Amino acid sequence: MDTLQYYDLCIVGGGSIGGIIAYYSFRGGITSIPVYYRSIESIEAIMKNGGLTIKYGDKEYLLPIIPVHHSKPIGKCRFVINTVKAYHVKDTINLMHKITDEDSLILMLQNGFGSLELVEEKMLNRYVAGGVVFIGAERINRYYILHHGGRTIIAGRRKGFTAKLLELMNILNRGGCDFRVTSNIDLYRWIKLGVNAVINPLTAITRSKNKIVLTQYGRILAEKIIDELIIAAEKYGFKLDKKKLLTTIFRGAKNTSENYSSMAQDIMNNKPTEIDYINGFIAKHVGEKSVNEVITLIVHLIEESYMKNH
Repeated sequence: MDTLQYYDLCIVGGGSIGGIIAYYSFRGGITSIPVYYRSIESIEAIMKNGGLTIKYGDKEYLLPIIPVHHSKPIGKCRFVINTVKAYHVKDTINLMHKITDEDSLILMLQNGFGSLELVEEKMLNRYVAGGVVFIGAERINRYYILHHGGRTIIAGRRKGFTAKLLELMNILNRGGCDFRVTSNIDLYRWIKLGVNAVINPLTAITRSKNKIVLTQYGRILAEKIIDELIIAAEKYGFKLDKKKLLTTIFRGAKNTSENYSSMAQDIMNNKPTEIDYINGFIAKHVGEKSVNEVITLIVHLIEESYMKNH
Protein backbone atom coordinates (compact mmCIF):
# COMPACT_ATOMS: atom_id res chain seq x y z
CA MET A 1 0.00 0.00 0.00
CA ASP A 2 1.39 3.38 -0.93
CA THR A 3 -0.33 5.33 1.85
CA LEU A 4 -1.44 3.49 4.96
CA GLN A 5 -4.85 4.64 6.16
CA TYR A 6 -6.97 3.34 8.98
CA TYR A 7 -10.71 2.83 8.66
CA ASP A 8 -13.19 1.96 11.36
CA LEU A 9 -15.05 -0.50 9.19
CA CYS A 10 -14.58 -2.19 5.82
CA ILE A 11 -16.82 -4.58 3.91
CA VAL A 12 -15.51 -7.41 1.74
CA GLY A 13 -18.19 -8.19 -0.82
CA GLY A 14 -20.59 -5.61 -2.21
CA GLY A 15 -23.60 -7.83 -2.80
CA SER A 16 -27.03 -7.29 -1.30
CA ILE A 17 -26.09 -7.99 2.33
CA GLY A 18 -22.82 -6.07 2.04
CA GLY A 19 -24.77 -3.07 0.80
CA ILE A 20 -27.34 -3.30 3.61
CA ILE A 21 -24.57 -3.47 6.22
CA ALA A 22 -22.95 -0.40 4.65
CA TYR A 23 -26.33 1.33 5.04
CA TYR A 24 -26.58 0.49 8.76
CA SER A 25 -22.91 1.37 9.33
CA PHE A 26 -23.29 4.76 7.68
CA ARG A 27 -26.39 5.53 9.71
CA GLY A 28 -24.45 4.39 12.78
CA GLY A 29 -21.87 7.11 12.25
CA ILE A 30 -19.22 5.49 10.02
CA THR A 31 -18.81 7.95 7.16
CA SER A 32 -15.83 6.39 5.33
CA ILE A 33 -16.63 2.81 4.36
CA PRO A 34 -14.38 0.96 1.89
CA VAL A 35 -16.33 -1.81 0.16
CA TYR A 36 -14.20 -4.35 -1.72
CA TYR A 37 -15.46 -5.71 -5.06
CA ARG A 38 -14.24 -8.37 -7.47
CA SER A 39 -15.62 -6.49 -10.48
CA ILE A 40 -14.17 -3.33 -11.99
CA GLU A 41 -17.55 -2.79 -13.67
CA SER A 42 -19.26 -2.60 -10.26
CA ILE A 43 -16.78 0.01 -9.05
CA GLU A 44 -17.27 2.12 -12.18
CA ALA A 45 -21.07 1.92 -11.94
CA ILE A 46 -21.06 2.94 -8.26
CA MET A 47 -18.73 5.85 -8.90
CA LYS A 48 -20.90 7.03 -11.78
CA ASN A 49 -23.97 6.78 -9.54
CA GLY A 50 -22.23 8.81 -6.83
CA GLY A 51 -22.47 5.96 -4.37
CA LEU A 52 -24.60 2.96 -3.52
CA THR A 53 -28.38 3.39 -3.63
CA ILE A 54 -30.41 1.53 -0.99
CA LYS A 55 -34.19 1.42 -1.18
CA TYR A 56 -35.76 0.79 2.23
CA GLY A 57 -39.55 0.96 2.27
CA ASP A 58 -40.64 3.92 0.15
CA LYS A 59 -37.37 5.84 0.54
CA GLU A 60 -34.08 5.76 -1.35
CA TYR A 61 -30.75 6.49 0.33
CA LEU A 62 -27.50 7.28 -1.47
CA LEU A 63 -24.50 5.97 0.47
CA PRO A 64 -21.15 7.61 -0.34
CA ILE A 65 -19.14 4.39 0.06
CA ILE A 66 -15.57 3.96 -1.17
CA PRO A 67 -15.68 1.21 -3.83
CA VAL A 68 -12.33 -0.60 -4.01
CA HIS A 69 -11.04 -3.45 -6.17
CA HIS A 70 -9.94 -6.43 -4.10
CA SER A 71 -6.50 -6.40 -5.74
CA LYS A 72 -5.69 -2.87 -4.54
CA PRO A 73 -6.37 -2.54 -0.78
CA ILE A 74 -6.26 1.02 0.52
CA GLY A 75 -5.64 0.65 4.24
CA LYS A 76 -6.13 -1.19 7.51
CA CYS A 77 -9.55 -1.74 9.11
CA ARG A 78 -10.61 -2.14 12.74
CA PHE A 79 -13.67 -4.14 11.70
CA VAL A 80 -13.87 -6.25 8.56
CA ILE A 81 -17.27 -7.68 7.65
CA ASN A 82 -16.98 -10.39 5.00
CA THR A 83 -20.20 -11.01 3.04
CA VAL A 84 -18.92 -12.80 -0.09
CA LYS A 85 -20.40 -16.10 -1.17
CA ALA A 86 -19.06 -19.14 0.70
CA TYR A 87 -17.23 -20.44 -2.36
CA HIS A 88 -15.34 -17.12 -2.69
CA VAL A 89 -14.12 -16.95 0.92
CA LYS A 90 -10.84 -18.69 0.16
CA ASP A 91 -10.06 -15.99 -2.41
CA THR A 92 -10.49 -13.22 0.21
CA ILE A 93 -8.07 -14.52 2.85
CA ASN A 94 -5.03 -12.78 1.36
CA LEU A 95 -6.98 -9.50 1.17
CA MET A 96 -8.11 -9.83 4.80
CA HIS A 97 -4.50 -10.34 5.90
CA LYS A 98 -3.55 -7.11 4.14
CA ILE A 99 -6.35 -4.93 5.51
CA THR A 100 -6.20 -6.12 9.14
CA ASP A 101 -3.73 -6.21 12.00
CA GLU A 102 -3.69 -8.22 15.22
CA ASP A 103 -6.18 -5.84 16.83
CA SER A 104 -8.77 -6.17 14.04
CA LEU A 105 -12.04 -8.08 14.24
CA ILE A 106 -13.22 -10.10 11.23
CA LEU A 107 -16.91 -11.02 11.06
CA MET A 108 -17.84 -13.78 8.61
CA LEU A 109 -21.46 -13.74 7.40
CA GLN A 110 -21.69 -16.61 4.91
CA ASN A 111 -24.52 -19.11 4.58
CA GLY A 112 -23.94 -22.70 5.66
CA PHE A 113 -20.93 -24.30 7.30
CA GLY A 114 -17.26 -24.25 6.29
CA SER A 115 -16.41 -20.58 5.73
CA LEU A 116 -15.97 -19.58 9.36
CA GLU A 117 -13.95 -22.70 10.07
CA LEU A 118 -11.62 -21.95 7.15
CA VAL A 119 -10.94 -18.37 8.24
CA GLU A 120 -10.39 -19.40 11.87
CA GLU A 121 -7.77 -21.85 10.59
CA LYS A 122 -6.05 -19.45 8.20
CA MET A 123 -6.08 -16.31 10.37
CA LEU A 124 -4.98 -17.55 13.78
CA ASN A 125 -3.59 -14.17 14.87
CA ARG A 126 -6.81 -12.25 14.27
CA TYR A 127 -10.09 -11.95 16.16
CA VAL A 128 -12.49 -13.98 14.01
CA ALA A 129 -16.24 -14.15 14.63
CA GLY A 130 -19.16 -15.68 12.81
CA GLY A 131 -22.64 -14.35 12.29
CA VAL A 132 -26.03 -15.22 10.90
CA VAL A 133 -28.18 -12.76 8.98
CA PHE A 134 -31.96 -12.55 9.04
CA ILE A 135 -32.36 -9.85 6.40
CA GLY A 136 -34.10 -9.98 3.05
CA ALA A 137 -32.31 -7.99 0.36
CA GLU A 138 -31.97 -8.00 -3.41
CA ARG A 139 -29.27 -6.49 -5.61
CA ILE A 140 -31.13 -5.02 -8.57
CA ASN A 141 -27.99 -3.88 -10.36
CA ARG A 142 -24.40 -2.99 -9.54
CA TYR A 143 -25.33 0.12 -7.56
CA TYR A 144 -28.95 -0.42 -6.46
CA ILE A 145 -30.10 -2.67 -3.59
CA LEU A 146 -33.60 -3.30 -2.25
CA HIS A 147 -34.07 -3.91 1.48
CA HIS A 148 -37.06 -6.29 1.65
CA GLY A 149 -37.38 -6.84 5.38
CA GLY A 150 -35.74 -8.18 8.51
CA ARG A 151 -32.87 -6.39 10.24
CA THR A 152 -31.35 -8.93 12.63
CA ILE A 153 -27.74 -10.12 12.75
CA ILE A 154 -26.58 -12.50 15.51
CA ALA A 155 -22.82 -12.78 15.99
CA GLY A 156 -20.32 -14.44 18.27
CA ARG A 157 -16.87 -15.98 18.57
CA ARG A 158 -16.21 -19.68 18.96
CA LYS A 159 -12.75 -19.04 20.46
CA GLY A 160 -13.31 -16.71 23.37
CA PHE A 161 -15.27 -13.52 23.89
CA THR A 162 -14.02 -10.11 22.74
CA ALA A 163 -15.45 -6.70 23.62
CA LYS A 164 -14.80 -5.70 20.01
CA LEU A 165 -18.07 -7.41 19.10
CA LEU A 166 -19.88 -5.10 21.52
CA GLU A 167 -18.25 -2.10 19.84
CA LEU A 168 -19.47 -3.31 16.46
CA MET A 169 -22.90 -3.98 17.95
CA ASN A 170 -23.13 -0.37 19.17
CA ILE A 171 -22.27 1.01 15.73
CA LEU A 172 -24.80 -1.10 13.85
CA ASN A 173 -27.54 -0.76 16.45
CA ARG A 174 -27.22 3.03 16.25
CA GLY A 175 -27.84 2.66 12.54
CA GLY A 176 -31.06 0.72 13.02
CA CYS A 177 -29.77 -2.84 12.75
CA ASP A 178 -30.86 -5.37 15.37
CA PHE A 179 -27.34 -6.66 16.05
CA ARG A 180 -27.01 -9.17 18.89
CA VAL A 181 -24.00 -10.88 20.44
CA THR A 182 -24.21 -14.48 21.62
CA SER A 183 -21.86 -16.82 23.47
CA ASN A 184 -23.18 -19.78 21.45
CA ILE A 185 -22.96 -18.76 17.81
CA ASP A 186 -22.94 -22.37 16.56
CA LEU A 187 -26.48 -22.92 17.85
CA TYR A 188 -27.67 -19.96 15.78
CA ARG A 189 -25.67 -21.18 12.80
CA TRP A 190 -27.64 -24.44 12.94
CA ILE A 191 -30.92 -22.55 13.19
CA LYS A 192 -29.96 -20.36 10.23
CA LEU A 193 -28.83 -23.46 8.33
CA GLY A 194 -32.37 -24.76 8.74
CA VAL A 195 -33.82 -21.51 7.39
CA ASN A 196 -31.44 -21.52 4.42
CA ALA A 197 -31.86 -25.25 3.72
CA VAL A 198 -35.60 -24.76 3.23
CA ILE A 199 -36.05 -21.30 1.74
CA ASN A 200 -33.00 -21.11 -0.52
CA PRO A 201 -33.31 -24.30 -2.60
CA LEU A 202 -37.11 -24.30 -2.80
CA THR A 203 -37.12 -20.76 -4.17
CA ALA A 204 -34.14 -21.49 -6.43
CA ILE A 205 -35.65 -24.65 -7.94
CA THR A 206 -39.00 -22.95 -8.59
CA ARG A 207 -37.48 -19.51 -9.31
CA SER A 208 -40.05 -18.11 -6.91
CA LYS A 209 -40.24 -15.59 -4.09
CA ASN A 210 -39.91 -16.74 -0.49
CA LYS A 211 -43.67 -17.13 -0.09
CA ILE A 212 -43.50 -20.37 -2.11
CA VAL A 213 -42.34 -22.03 1.13
CA LEU A 214 -45.73 -21.29 2.72
CA THR A 215 -47.66 -23.36 0.15
CA GLN A 216 -48.92 -26.88 0.84
CA TYR A 217 -46.01 -28.64 -0.85
CA GLY A 218 -43.49 -26.10 0.40
CA ARG A 219 -44.45 -26.98 3.99
CA ILE A 220 -44.24 -30.73 3.31
CA LEU A 221 -40.74 -30.39 1.86
CA ALA A 222 -39.71 -28.12 4.73
CA GLU A 223 -40.55 -30.84 7.24
CA LYS A 224 -38.54 -33.46 5.37
CA ILE A 225 -35.51 -31.15 5.07
CA ILE A 226 -35.66 -30.26 8.77
CA ASP A 227 -36.01 -33.88 9.89
CA GLU A 228 -32.58 -34.52 8.37
CA LEU A 229 -31.10 -31.27 9.68
CA ILE A 230 -32.02 -32.36 13.22
CA ILE A 231 -30.18 -35.67 12.70
CA ALA A 232 -27.08 -33.81 11.47
CA ALA A 233 -27.17 -31.31 14.34
CA GLU A 234 -27.36 -34.08 16.94
CA LYS A 235 -24.03 -35.40 15.68
CA TYR A 236 -22.51 -32.06 16.74
CA GLY A 237 -24.23 -32.07 20.13
CA PHE A 238 -27.16 -29.78 19.27
CA LYS A 239 -30.72 -30.91 19.96
CA LEU A 240 -33.06 -28.76 17.88
CA ASP A 241 -36.79 -28.46 18.44
CA LYS A 242 -38.54 -29.29 15.15
CA LYS A 243 -41.70 -27.33 15.90
CA LYS A 244 -39.83 -24.18 16.93
CA LEU A 245 -37.49 -24.41 13.96
CA LEU A 246 -40.34 -24.75 11.46
CA THR A 247 -42.13 -21.82 13.13
CA THR A 248 -38.97 -19.73 12.68
CA ILE A 249 -38.68 -20.75 9.03
CA PHE A 250 -42.31 -20.07 8.13
CA ARG A 251 -42.27 -16.75 10.01
CA GLY A 252 -39.13 -15.76 8.12
CA ALA A 253 -40.69 -16.73 4.80
CA LYS A 254 -43.76 -14.67 5.65
CA ASN A 255 -41.76 -11.61 6.76
CA THR A 256 -39.72 -11.70 3.53
CA SER A 257 -42.49 -13.10 1.33
CA GLU A 258 -41.77 -10.76 -1.60
CA ASN A 259 -38.02 -11.36 -1.49
CA TYR A 260 -36.10 -13.70 -3.79
CA SER A 261 -33.62 -15.67 -1.69
CA SER A 262 -29.92 -15.29 -2.41
CA MET A 263 -29.90 -18.71 -4.06
CA ALA A 264 -32.88 -17.88 -6.26
CA GLN A 265 -31.11 -14.68 -7.27
CA ASP A 266 -27.97 -16.68 -8.08
CA ILE A 267 -29.90 -19.07 -10.31
CA MET A 268 -31.71 -16.27 -12.13
CA ASN A 269 -28.43 -14.37 -12.60
CA ASN A 270 -26.62 -17.44 -13.96
CA LYS A 271 -24.26 -17.69 -10.97
CA PRO A 272 -23.15 -20.69 -8.91
CA THR A 273 -24.96 -21.27 -5.62
CA GLU A 274 -23.93 -22.14 -2.07
CA ILE A 275 -25.93 -25.38 -2.13
CA ASP A 276 -22.92 -27.53 -1.14
CA TYR A 277 -22.46 -25.47 2.05
CA ILE A 278 -26.15 -25.75 2.99
CA ASN A 279 -28.14 -28.83 1.91
CA GLY A 280 -24.98 -30.56 0.75
CA PHE A 281 -23.51 -30.17 4.23
CA ILE A 282 -26.62 -31.75 5.78
CA ALA A 283 -26.59 -34.60 3.25
CA LYS A 284 -23.04 -35.58 4.23
CA HIS A 285 -24.25 -36.31 7.76
CA VAL A 286 -27.41 -38.32 7.07
CA GLY A 287 -26.21 -40.91 4.56
CA GLU A 288 -27.40 -41.89 1.11
CA LYS A 289 -30.90 -41.38 -0.31
CA SER A 290 -31.47 -38.25 1.76
CA VAL A 291 -33.89 -35.54 0.71
CA ASN A 292 -31.11 -32.98 1.07
CA GLU A 293 -28.86 -34.96 -1.28
CA VAL A 294 -31.60 -35.02 -3.93
CA ILE A 295 -32.22 -31.29 -3.51
CA THR A 296 -28.47 -30.60 -3.81
CA LEU A 297 -28.29 -32.60 -7.05
CA ILE A 298 -31.35 -30.84 -8.50
CA VAL A 299 -29.86 -27.41 -7.81
CA HIS A 300 -26.57 -28.47 -9.42
CA LEU A 301 -28.52 -29.73 -12.44
CA ILE A 302 -30.22 -26.32 -12.76
CA GLU A 303 -26.83 -24.56 -12.42
CA GLU A 304 -25.39 -26.75 -15.15
CA SER A 305 -28.37 -26.19 -17.41
CA TYR A 306 -28.21 -22.42 -17.02
CA MET A 307 -24.47 -22.28 -17.66
CA LYS A 308 -24.92 -24.21 -20.89
CA ASN A 309 -27.88 -22.20 -22.14
CA HIS A 310 -26.93 -18.65 -21.12
